[in-house]
Amino acid sequence: MRRFFDNPAYRWFLLSCAYVVIAAAVIHGFYAKWRLNDGHPALGLSQMVEGTAYRPYVYRQFVPALANGIQDMLPRAAVARISERLAEPRRLNSRLGLAMRYPESEALMPDFTLRYHLVYYLTFFALLAALFVMRRVCLEAGADAAAATMAPAVTALLLPFFLTEGGYFYDFFELLFMMGAVLLALGASRGTPLRLLALLALAGMAAWNKEAFFFFTPALYPLLRRNLPRAQAAAMVAALLFVCGCVYLALRMRYAGNPGSTVDYQLWDNLRFYADPGNWLRTESTYGVLLPRGFGVISLLAFAGIAVSGWASLPQALRRHALMALSINLPLFLLFCSPGEMRNLSMLYPALMCLMALSLTRWMKRETDRHPHTMAHAR
Repeated sequence: MRRFFDNPAYRWFLLSCAYVVIAAAVIHGFYAKWRLNDGHPALGLSQMVEGTAYRPYVYRQFVPALANGIQDMLPRAAVARISERLAEPRRLNSRLGLAMRYPESEALMPDFTLRYHLVYYLTFFALLAALFVMRRVCLEAGADAAAATMAPAVTALLLPFFLTEGGYFYDFFELLFMMGAVLLALGASRGTPLRLLALLALAGMAAWNKEAFFFFTPALYPLLRRNLPRAQAAAMVAALLFVCGCVYLALRMRYAGNPGSTVDYQLWDNLRFYADPGNWLRTESTYGVLLPRGFGVISLLAFAGIAVSGWASLPQALRRHALMALSINLPLFLLFCSPGEMRNLSMLYPALMCLMALSLTRWMKRETDRHPHTMAHAR
């Protein structure tokens, strides 16, 4: 019996159970905070799946296209039956539907109900997949197995805090795509042609999900450079930029007639916001509890400590990646993002997670060295 429970397959089963619980908690925290922008005329989900949302939100069509494609593959009678089952909160089998907890979704149009649920669950599975990818990235960064398992969970649990001023389903796919790109770039020397082709395909989907991935691709250069010659790494970044640019231009042409604008300039609003000390001490409800906002003094102190603790252990390629991502993301954040919108520092997610994993590794090693007899007895 003990052999069965010590089997690696069983340990993967336990890890999967833990990550499912983490992903479910995070998605619920996100949904309770922002829903799917229900009823918002510019960027509500009904407008996104119908392609009538305002620019630039309408450009983020990867998940709406998936939901539309899945619904289109089903017979209309099946769509009607499933939608009725999901939308009716008073029937015994309505536990599948979001309407049971959030009555606002009862008002969803019948043709939209299934797509609403599809986007919700696709977002959940994207986060779940991201957790496993993030764990592998942590191992590549040099974290031990325990820290590499915990750091993705902690990073994921922080996401609802980062979703200040708004939260969107495509933020979770962005996390998956960024972490996947980092993992593929780090392992570019192993099965190089297939990995590089996979990275190009991932870049196309990531740009379809959110155009900001175009700006993230140059930060992959130090990771590619770890295992590839300079010319090949530079050529790969150029190819990634080309793929992302083509996808973005196609979306921009497709939705050129939609209301809105390509970007909103926010520099002066941002400077005024960050110059006000009161904005660094705000609170908001996250996970149903009034807590400090994701952007503020508490977060700044916590992340500074993580950075200081883990920086010395971070591999050189990831250090350069982090610095390059910061040099790209920070100006874009100040120029184009709403004040305090911390989710738009998402290019720093991989670096933050790796620093957290290495900090945990260092902390656990220090505790083991401090209490060797206790740890040996526990083992």
